[in-house]
Amino acid sequence: MSITSEELNYLIWRYCQEMGHEVSALALQDETRVLEFDEKYKEHIPLGTLVNLVQRGILYTESDLLVDSKGDVSSLDEHHLSENFNLVQALQVDKEKFPEISSEGRFALQHNFGSDDSGKYDASASYRAGQETGVATSTTGANNSLDGFVKTLKEIAKLNKIVSSTWNPLDASILAYGERDSVAKLAKIIETDPERETHWEVTVIAELRHPFALSASSGKTTNQVTCLAWSHDGNSIVTGVENGELRLWNKVGALQNVLNFHRTPIVSIKWNKDGTHFISMDVENVTILWSVLSGTVMQHFELKESSSHSTNAEDSNSNSEDSLGVDVEWVDDDKFVIPGPKGAIFVYQITEKAPIGKLIGHHGSISVLNFNNVNKLLLSASDDGTLRIWHGGNGNSQNCFYGHSQSIISASWVSDDRVISCSMDGSVRLWSLRDNMLLALSIMDGIPIFVGRLSQDKEKYAVAYMDGQVNIYDLKKLGSKLPNLKQQSMFSSNCSSITIPQPIPLYASYQSSQDNNYVFDLSWNRTGDKISIAYSLDEGSIVAI
Repeated sequence: MSITSEELNYLIWRYCQEMGHEVSALALQDETRVLEFDEKYKEHIPLGTLVNLVQRGILYTESDLLVDSKGDVSSLDEHHLSENFNLVQALQVDKEKFPEISSEGRFALQHNFGSDDSGKYDASASYRAGQETGVATSTTGANNSLDGFVKTLKEIAKLNKIVSSTWNPLDASILAYGERDSVAKLAKIIETDPERETHWEVTVIAELRHPFALSASSGKTTNQVTCLAWSHDGNSIVTGVENGELRLWNKVGALQNVLNFHRTPIVSIKWNKDGTHFISMDVENVTILWSVLSGTVMQHFELKESSSHSTNAEDSNSNSEDSLGVDVEWVDDDKFVIPGPKGAIFVYQITEKAPIGKLIGHHGSISVLNFNNVNKLLLSASDDGTLRIWHGGNGNSQNCFYGHSQSIISASWVSDDRVISCSMDGSVRLWSLRDNMLLALSIMDGIPIFVGRLSQDKEKYAVAYMDGQVNIYDLKKLGSKLPNLKQQSMFSSNCSSITIPQPIPLYASYQSSQDNNYVFDLSWNRTGDKISIAYSLDEGSIVAI
């Protein structure tokens, strides 16, 4: 079998058209003879031919491993066959069998593509390659590791069909997860070693049951657990369900209080640092401040999108359907922020009913609120695709980051100067407050990201895509490279510069074996060596990093 460069160009051109990359297809059309091939072969080459050929090449590489040099079939490794074989592994196998010929003497390049001496060519070339291959940008960055290999993560335990999960913030072995039948469970993940093989056991400590009730808003007969939140000391947990009921439990699963006020599904629960209060928010923009000791409502907010206070019940219902946001946050033990109308963020104090501040800048629903206790800055993200950094006492943001083209799903503080974000546009981005710029970028071919979570040690970032794939990005490796890399600039004739973001190294990946099985939720344990995954169709999984 052989293929010419012109034929390969035609397949790439067809792929760009099929994926909607019109600009790339037009550029390739101008520089090659693809239109001549299109007249001859367009009726004979089906959609997805390039992807099909690549997949067959991956399968051939895998099959080639099973036959030795003498033509005999080698012994089968059941563990190896049970793993998902992907493009990165195929390239690694091919590289080991046919090592790359290195240029020497006068033919050696002054700056090798993979060189880390200056970082210049590595960054720019990786970025340009990433624009064409999507996830390959991250893979290239990850291949700078000693073994040049992206790990395929292994599932160590199965859970029931779950919709949410969260690990205890202090005990790395205790996991709380919510199921679809109004029951949450506390489980201990125990590592055993029978017969010199590592195994993991999931031992349920307690069942946190809510009564099976009818949802007041939807009339559904389901009452699944929608939200879980541990206190900062790990001794208490609040569970919220579809009909709006909240229940407070201790670490061993004993019921402490039943909190009834919400009438619709809970979307966010946040504890203050000292564990004396928490705030909850539902899908109808009702936010409540609770006293943990007494179980009473201390503040109650029902902010509406409409600025006028209508008395018409129908108008009130229509306004409540517009979500103001899905997150709340504490900025002190007695101060907190909640989403308001028209993208505003309101600042409240426990003892005051009226807001003590208002942050204006966003133009869409608030998706993320995250306060940094060290530099005392508030990070916010919105459906308008922007991130903003706020300083106390100032109603205007000190930083505003543009770049995401769709709703931002997750945003977190990596350090006092850097924040990381991911969006439904399929991109993961690292930003610098000091330089007010984008530092690093990873794009996976435009596949929407549904969940993003930063590990507690802030060294890894997990994102889950619509197709069920989970990628783990290595922020520690990225952070070690950024200080040593000079700013990448390409100068035009008028000396204006364009800064090139670095690729984000890919540490590992995990793929669901079932099609159309997207991820509901992700959660890291305290030590960062395990994540729990909630799927839409399949059972939940615990994966070892």
